Amino acid sequence: MTDTAKKFSFKKYFKETKAEMKKVTWPGRKEVLQHTEVVIISIAIIGLALWIVDLVFAKGLNLFLSR
Repeated sequence: MTDTAKKFSFKKYFKETKAEMKKVTWPGRKEVLQHTEVVIISIAIIGLALWIVDLVFAKGLNLFLSR
């Protein structure tokens, strides 16, 4: 180990982590619920779109294979 290499210290790591976590701006309940709503709606829309695309490809494949 060279002189420039630093030793890892769990105590220092957790102390620095705690200090950084105090700097975080945490969202409020209302903001979390709004973001959750956006995510759920986005998942539903994307799921519906993928389902429709899957149906179209399935119908196309059935037409192609049935000939």
